[in-house]
Amino acid sequence: MSLTRLGAGRFGVTHVIVPGARVSVGGVVVDTRTRDMLAEAERLLGRDLVLLQGSYNRGGDPTSAGTHDGGGVVDISVKGMGSATRTAAVRALRRVGFAAWVRSPDQADWPWHIHAAAINDTDLSSQAQHQIGDYYLGLNGLSGRGPDDGPKVTIRTWEEYRRR
Repeated sequence: MSLTRLGAGRFGVTHVIVPGARVSVGGVVVDTRTRDMLAEAERLLGRDLVLLQGSYNRGGDPTSAGTHDGGGVVDISVKGMGSATRTAAVRALRRVGFAAWVRSPDQADWPWHIHAAAINDTDLSSQAQHQIGDYYLGLNGLSGRGPDDGPKVTIRTWEEYRRR
C-alpha cells in the first residue's frame, strides 16, 4: 500500500501482493499465500512437508530471532529425509519463491530442519526481510552471514513463478 501512495499521480501498481487470511496448515498458522506456495513445493517434490513452526508466532521461539514473528516463514521437519531429499526439498521451495536453507545443529542450538521465508510476503518481520536480503546476496541468512550452502536456482517470487 505504501508503494501505491508513493506513486499517486505518477504510476499505478498493477500486481499487488496480498498474503491473504491466516490459516492453519498441519497445526501451525501461515497466510494463504504461504500455504499455496508450500502446496506447490510439495507437488514439485512429490511428497508432503511437515511443518514444525509457522508464522505469526511472536516470541514463540527464541532461537528464531524474530523471523517467525510476521508472515511468510516456516520451519519444516527433515525427519526421515536423507541429504539428497533435504536438498531437493530446499530446491523445490526456492523454485516457488522461498528463500530456504537446511539448518543443522552445527549452526546453532536447534535440531535439523529446513527454514523457509516467502520472498515479498508483505507481512514478513524485519528479521525475515533481512534473511531474504542475505539470500539475494548469496548468504545463509544467519547472523554470521556465511555463504549460502543450498542448491542454486533462479531467484524469483511466487508471483513470477506463477506467471511462467
